[in-house]
Amino acid sequence: MKQKIKNPCLLSGYKGPDYFCDRRAETDKIVEALENGGNLTPISPRRMGNQG
Repeated sequence: MKQKIKNPCLLSGYKGPDYFCDRRAETDKIVEALENGGNLTPISPRRMGNQG
């Protein structure tokens, strides 16, 4: 029986700034938008890890 590999990517929820790799300004903007009821869609070039 093969061992199931656990997905290391976060698929929902905000887990904290440690997941944003030295992106303090960007993290602050995201948190501010979410606290103000905004919706966000992460976009990036293909294979950059936005998991969207």
